[in-house]
Amino acid sequence: MKLRIVAYLQIALMLLMCVPAMALANTPNTTLSLSKTTASVNKSVTASGTTEPNAWVPLKVVDAAKNIVYFDTTKSDATGNYSIDFIVPGGAAGTLTVVAGEGDNVDNKRLNVGASSSSSGGSGGGSTTPQPVNSTTGEASVSPGAGGKISLGSDVSVNIPANALTGTAKVDITIQKVSSPQATPAGFKLLGSVYEFKVDGNETYTFNKPVTLTFTFDPASLSPGETPAVHYYDETLGKWVNIGGAVSGNTITVQVDHFTKFAVLASSKQEEQPTLQPTLNDIAGHWAENNINQLVRLGAISGYSDGNFKPDNAITRAEFATVLVKAFQLTSQDGKTFADTAGHWAKDYIAAAAAAGVVNGYDSNTFGPDDMITREQMAVMIAKAAKLAPAAGELQFSDSGSISGWAREAIATVTENGIMKGYPDNTIQPQGNATRAEAVTVIVNALNR
Repeated sequence: MKLRIVAYLQIALMLLMCVPAMALANTPNTTLSLSKTTASVNKSVTASGTTEPNAWVPLKVVDAAKNIVYFDTTKSDATGNYSIDFIVPGGAAGTLTVVAGEGDNVDNKRLNVGASSSSSGGSGGGSTTPQPVNSTTGEASVSPGAGGKISLGSDVSVNIPANALTGTAKVDITIQKVSSPQATPAGFKLLGSVYEFKVDGNETYTFNKPVTLTFTFDPASLSPGETPAVHYYDETLGKWVNIGGAVSGNTITVQVDHFTKFAVLASSKQEEQPTLQPTLNDIAGHWAENNINQLVRLGAISGYSDGNFKPDNAITRAEFATVLVKAFQLTSQDGKTFADTAGHWAKDYIAAAAAAGVVNGYDSNTFGPDDMITREQMAVMIAKAAKLAPAAGELQFSDSGSISGWAREAIATVTENGIMKGYPDNTIQPQGNATRAEAVTVIVNALNR
């Protein structure tokens, strides 16, 4: 009897020891602390904490409108400690949320943006933080550090993110209808008006990063088979150049990196002339040249309005989701609209990809559309889009240990199927940012398969 009681006590003790371990197994282990809880614009804040040893830690700073105003990643050391210094961005106000980690393994802290310290001299006047403008008159004076939205009534608008404009002094943005526009190409018709965008009166201007143009058109004016697309007028070539756009109801949205004359033109797919596709000036001899040309011909991706494709630039999560939807012809349907995609240019494409089970957010409210996509995120999305059967093979890359647990099966699957490859040094660089050329290549490989 005594032996039996002892045995029962041992079993009970083992169960009690296991319960905390099982509970902790599903507990997020990323922690976050901030060097200060209140900081003014342009001041440095240190975010630090602990996570898994030698793991990549993404850090996002989100404003009250769920816009990501800062993003960076770092790698924890051998003991799991990490640290990232960031600057409170210009235009920030109110309370920001700082988020460390990804998926369910996150921690967050609040950061209050205080007023900038007043200037010396005792006059009582203090500096004010520039705020984003919101004008519907077609003109506004914009602070580069704040940006803003300028629209000409309901016809057209430009959304300028913070620090897209060069310099620090305010500039004047204007949108005007062109009274005597250049002739519309044969086989095309003009939907609405031609608009000219200017910065400080200059007819041409190049931004630090893309701005978003949104045009309104009348869908009833389209004949069967006609497709609207945004075009810009190339003064040097003397012709209109098609740069595509995302259509949603009676609007079409496109990102550009320079100002000139823009318009929405429509043509039937049968009549559309290939010569209107911009010539890509920077891919000749590039290792991904053929893949880029193939996906451009499919209409799944395009170059920039300056004629370049920029193959070695990073690609965002929104851009990659959009190309996937177009390349795999995913049916446009209502899907998940995240809090940070509600007003985004790629909202409908992200919703279609989410409805098809191709993409997920960081959490139920955050997709991070403007975050640069990592190679392991790309692997997961392409494996789902191509509907590949999971592979069970072992990964043999020298940095396989740095692949996130949720991405290991997808990377094994896409590499076994020849869709994605490692680098010559036998690394896969899972947390590295995928380039536009790499994104195009994995999609073409999946389509050809």
